[in-house]
Amino acid sequence: MTALARHSRFIAILSAGLLLRVLLAFVLYPKQGFSSDMQLFAGWATTLARVGPGAFYATATGADYPPGYMYILWLLGSAPAAALPLLLKMPAILADLGIAAVLYWAARRWLGQRAGLIAAALYLFIPVTWYDSALWGQVDAVGALLLIASLVLLIERKSEAAIALAVLAILVKPQEAIGLVVVLPVLVRRHLIESGSRRRLVTSAFAGAAALVLPLVPFDIGGVAGLLRLFQTDADRYSVLTANAFNIWALVGGTPLAQIIGGSGSWTADSLAIGGTTAFIVGASALAAVGLVVAGGLLVRDGRVPILLGFAIVAFAFYAVPTRVHERYLFPFFTAGALLAAEFVAASAGYLIVGLLNAVNLHAILGAPLSVGAGVAGLGRGGGPGAIRGGGGLGGLGGFGTQIASIRLPFADLARSEMIVALVALGQTAALVALLVAWCVLVIRPRPIARAAEAPYVAWRPSSTS
Repeated sequence: MTALARHSRFIAILSAGLLLRVLLAFVLYPKQGFSSDMQLFAGWATTLARVGPGAFYATATGADYPPGYMYILWLLGSAPAAALPLLLKMPAILADLGIAAVLYWAARRWLGQRAGLIAAALYLFIPVTWYDSALWGQVDAVGALLLIASLVLLIERKSEAAIALAVLAILVKPQEAIGLVVVLPVLVRRHLIESGSRRRLVTSAFAGAAALVLPLVPFDIGGVAGLLRLFQTDADRYSVLTANAFNIWALVGGTPLAQIIGGSGSWTADSLAIGGTTAFIVGASALAAVGLVVAGGLLVRDGRVPILLGFAIVAFAFYAVPTRVHERYLFPFFTAGALLAAEFVAASAGYLIVGLLNAVNLHAILGAPLSVGAGVAGLGRGGGPGAIRGGGGLGGLGGFGTQIASIRLPFADLARSEMIVALVALGQTAALVALLVAWCVLVIRPRPIARAAEAPYVAWRPSSTS
C-alpha cells in the first residue's frame, strides 16, 4: 500500500477542513473579518516591506506584537496591495492545517489510526478554529502550532527542540508563555531529579536562549529587555476585569460585562476592590496557584497524558482565571484538548461543549460592531474594542481601512444577551474545575504497574525511549 493510500482518509479530512476555510475566507466573506486587527496586520506588512525590520518598531503604527509573526508579515508585505487583504488570513489557515497534521501524526503514533483521524477532525471542524482564522483573520493558530509541536516533541523526549519551539511561540504572542509551565518542570524532572543526563538540561537551556535571542537581532526592539518592555506595555493596556472574554469576571462589578455587552458601556477596571485587595491580584494569584499545581504535578508524574492534560489546564486557566483577558485566549486549549478527546470519551464530550461555549463568545464579539470598552482609564479613545486593540489608532495604514470590512454574522445580539453570557461564563468555569479534579486524580492516585505488552506511551511513565 502506498503512503498516499495509507493516509487517504486523513487527506480527505484535511482537504475538507481547507475547503471550509477557503469558502469562508475567500468566497463568503472576502476581505472581511475583525477589521481593525486585519488593518493593523496589513499596515505592519507594508511597513516591513518598505523599511525592513531594522526600523519597523520606530515606524509602524500600533506595533504591539513581538517579532515572531512579523517575519510572516514581512513576507506578505511584498504582495500587491490589492492581494494583501486576501492573503492576511492564509498564514493562520495554513497553521490550522499544520496543527491537524501534528495531531494526526501524534495520535496515530500513540493510539492508532482511528485516534489520529478523530484528533485531526475535531480540531479542524470545531467552530473556534475556523472562526479565528477564516472569519476573524487572527493568527492564534500560528503560535498554537508551535506549542503543540513543542508538546509532542517533549513527549518524544526531544528536549532541546521542545523548549526551542515553546520559546519561539512566545515571540509570536506573549500569551504562549503558558507552554513553559509544562516544558520546564518536565525537563527538570527528566534531567535533574531523575537519573537522566544533566548535560541535556544545559543544552536545552542553550537551545531556548538561542530561540529567544536570534529572532530579535534584525529588529529594532531593543533585544530581550525591549521585548519585556513591550510585553509589559501590552499587559498594562487592558487593565480591566475582562476585555470581552466571557469568563467569570464577566459577571463581576457594578456594571458587569454580561449586562452591557449587548449595548454600550465601559469595561470595569481591574483595580476593583475584592476582599481587601484588587481583582487583578486575585486573578493573578489564582492563575499562579493553578500553574504551581500543574508544575508540581509534572515534577511527580511524567508521560503523555500528564503533559497534555497539564497544558490543557494551564491554557484553560489563562483564559478563565486572570483579569485583562480577550475572548481568543482559550485557543491553545483546543490543540492538546483534541489529543485527549481522541483517547477519552469524557474528554471528547467536554471538548465539544467547551468548543461550543467559546464559539459563542467569539461570535458575540465578531458578529457586529461593539461599543463596549470606551472610557476605561488608560485606554482612552472610545470607539470599541477594535479601536482599542490597535494600540495607536488605525491611521497611516496605506488605505487598507477602505479595503477590509467588518464582518456581519447573524444572531450576534442573542450571543450577547445577559443570560447567554452568564451561561458561557459559568459553563467554562465548571469545565476548568473538572479539569483540575482530573489532574488531582491523575497525580495523586497510585502508579499502576505497566504490562510488558503495553505501548510505550502509557500515561504513567516517559513516553518513549531516550
